[in-house]
Amino acid sequence: IVTDLLDFTRIKSLDRRPVSASELVRQTLERYSIHPSIERLVELPADLPQIYADPQHVIQVLVNLVSNACQAIVTEKSTTGLLNAGKLTITAAAENDMIRIDVQDTGTGISPENMKRLFEPLFSTKTKGIGLGLSVSQKLIEANGGRIEVESKPGKGSTFTIHLPIYRQEVT
Repeated sequence: IVTDLLDFTRIKSLDRRPVSASELVRQTLERYSIHPSIERLVELPADLPQIYADPQHVIQVLVNLVSNACQAIVTEKSTTGLLNAGKLTITAAAENDMIRIDVQDTGTGISPENMKRLFEPLFSTKTKGIGLGLSVSQKLIEANGGRIEVESKPGKGSTFTIHLPIYRQEVT
């Protein structure tokens, strides 16, 4: 079973091409339905350079990060209905030769002991989690020439940051 699961995490194909990070974020938000009690803030500069990556890989990672963020945000009910549970913020910026995309939540945060194991295959803090989402996400981002980082404060929330290379057209 473990071998089968690890085979699942191996990257089958890589179709890197120039693509708009803003468009990938837009497609991600179309695919993943965010609960109405969660405030959503998306700040993407209009002049953001294109990234050089496999668009399906990036969308898969972003859907996973947005899903995790939304699950970390607690939805409270009151007698008048749902309260604003928290905030999901997605931002992007160019940094040197990379595009940085941040997925930030005001959720429960991650404990220091869990931070150490976060990207391990089969590690999950969720009762229904398999523990492949973040390990697969890390592999996909690295296969596309990038990296993924996380900062978290228990009780305050988390920020997952993916860095992907900016597309550079070769001059011939």
